[in-house]
Amino acid sequence: MGINDLQDHKKLEILRSQIEGFKVSDVLNTEYPVLSPEDRVKDALAAMKKSGFQDIPVVEDGGYIGMMSYGTLLKNKGVTGESKIKGLVSGVPSLTTEDTMMTVAEKMVQSNSRQLPVLAGNAKRKIVGVVSRGSIVDIVSRLKTINEIKVWEIMTNPVETVKSTDTLDTALNLMRALDIRTVPVVSGDGEIEGVLGMSEIIEHNWKGGERSLADFTDVKIEVSSVCTDVAYTVSWDSDLESAADLMVQYGISTVPVLESGKAVGVVTQYDILEVVSACKERDTLFIQLSGLSEDDKEFTDEIYKIIENEVAKVAKVGSPSSLTVHYAKYKESGDRQKYSVSARLAVDSEVFTAKAIEWDIIKVTKDLMRKVSDAVMDRKDEKDTYRRRKR
Repeated sequence: MGINDLQDHKKLEILRSQIEGFKVSDVLNTEYPVLSPEDRVKDALAAMKKSGFQDIPVVEDGGYIGMMSYGTLLKNKGVTGESKIKGLVSGVPSLTTEDTMMTVAEKMVQSNSRQLPVLAGNAKRKIVGVVSRGSIVDIVSRLKTINEIKVWEIMTNPVETVKSTDTLDTALNLMRALDIRTVPVVSGDGEIEGVLGMSEIIEHNWKGGERSLADFTDVKIEVSSVCTDVAYTVSWDSDLESAADLMVQYGISTVPVLESGKAVGVVTQYDILEVVSACKERDTLFIQLSGLSEDDKEFTDEIYKIIENEVAKVAKVGSPSSLTVHYAKYKESGDRQKYSVSARLAVDSEVFTAKAIEWDIIKVTKDLMRKVSDAVMDRKDEKDTYRRRKR
């Protein structure tokens, strides 16, 4: 999505003025489950299933220490129902009751969190509540400005789907690769038949902790037997208010976007949060490199030059605000290590991701950043096409 594509920055100013009046205290949920680091994975899954939360606070001796997430379980294939969660707790940004909705949205987008903890302003890290994506979308759905924003302006396109006849392990591998938790399900001729999310997967496969999460990679049942049999959809030229209303009314996070009955994109709670986050005024591009070993840090200056060159191209069509690049190494064969690198670039209100794998750190960085800038340019071309059609 791209706020620049809204064609009128006055819309963004109006949206900002409407949103900035809300604070965390307006959407604070004080009824939430908590876990202990000594709890088991099966306890966490049971709490997620009962509460509907995908991220649950973990507390020890009265103090908050992190979150237990569906996403973490998805990535750790070898854990079983009896595994203790203390090794699976992840750190996410925390909030205070005085934070604005724009700050909340920014932190949720950066951490890809469904829920964030709200902590008291003291050194004891006492949790006083949580804020969920859905509560932000609920507020946005009631703002008059969003009925002037069209779905095609912010939707993710092209859309990744799975067929109803695909096996569940195929769908899971796609979710892992794209770091998503929900995917539309289509028939052989491309018609939307339902939606597959982590809630449906856990519900179907987890039987009181009897199975390992590793079993999720070898599930040969068809997606049609697990996914929802209803998909709430909007047309590509609908206003954003229509999509947000569906999310609030039915408690869903993903709305497929249709044209002539076929999926051409999706609008998610995450997309709406990106619009809210874009309302925050910024002066400079924030860049974060992570995962570099001590030996690799000698290439930092050259890496920054590569980034600078590609970001300069992006800046001609949008306003990049933050870039995170994570480097990881693995052994494909022998003793030589290969680089696996991922990037997230925020441009206006859209986040572009890319991955690259190579033996050489400079080459992998060039490949990665070229993929990111190409994705931005391709997206601009797609938006221009929709704009011309709308006229």
